[in-house]
Amino acid sequence: METRYYQHVERLNSDEVEGILDGKVYLFTKLDGTNIGIHLEDGKVVVNSRKREISIESDNAGSCQYVLDTPKFKAYLDKHPNHYLYGEFLVKHTIRIYKETAWRRVYIFDVVDYSGEKPRYLTYDEYVPLLEEFGIKYIPCIVVLNNPIEQTVLNYVDKSNFLQANEADAGEGIVIKRYDFTNKYGRTSWAKVVRAEFSANKKSGVIKMTDIEASVVEQYVTVPFIEKEISKVLEAVGGEWDNKYIGRCLGIVWHEFVNENMWDIVKKYKNPTVHFNLLYTLVTDKTKVVMTEFFSERGIKLPF
Repeated sequence: METRYYQHVERLNSDEVEGILDGKVYLFTKLDGTNIGIHLEDGKVVVNSRKREISIESDNAGSCQYVLDTPKFKAYLDKHPNHYLYGEFLVKHTIRIYKETAWRRVYIFDVVDYSGEKPRYLTYDEYVPLLEEFGIKYIPCIVVLNNPIEQTVLNYVDKSNFLQANEADAGEGIVIKRYDFTNKYGRTSWAKVVRAEFSANKKSGVIKMTDIEASVVEQYVTVPFIEKEISKVLEAVGGEWDNKYIGRCLGIVWHEFVNENMWDIVKKYKNPTVHFNLLYTLVTDKTKVVMTEFFSERGIKLPF
């Protein structure tokens, strides 16, 4: 089986997931780690991160080493060779208050069967007993809801406390799945609500139609969002920082901000006139401020 990277999880209000709440919906805690995929290729375990194959020589935060040193993944795939395991390898990103025993382990959140003409996502009820047979950890479902309204779903954002050291603390957010859902583009797609963004939006109150660009940056380009994108770049380059990656960080923050949020912004602000040169400048300036603090905590001085 060839390497297949995990889908992009869309914001709840994106048109990519329009209608996802119209049925049986499963809510899960969104862990703040690094994405990992595990499958068999010619009888050998192959591991990938979000965007590349990894190896012990070119690892991603030690996730490949962990998988290859853990026989239960090979045992599972030997029995289910057409399955692809997707999960999160828990390393310190934005959320740093997980239980000490939770770090540097893989938690599966999806199993995909590639034996048919089209890939099929196994339901939670299907894959849990399969994983438990081999003692493989997974992210448990918070709740199952039937045809919920959006506010009902949002009420569970602060209950996403799986693996938190203090159960009163919430995690990064929630992921929303409906296993029989196909979006209007014919794709299986999941939704998410990220807690930091949710809190910022909840506190924002009435949106003023002046200074739209500044308001957008305040609401959507949050510190956790920027730090998460910086961490993705660090993972992609093997964890070794060089200032030549500054442009890459600035670029990925801008790209992910536009890709994830623009449709929501258009709806929220009712087709606003946006000065993109100004918006780009504001996003870049805020990213530089966050990057400076992020790397300063790690003893690295940036040339800003």
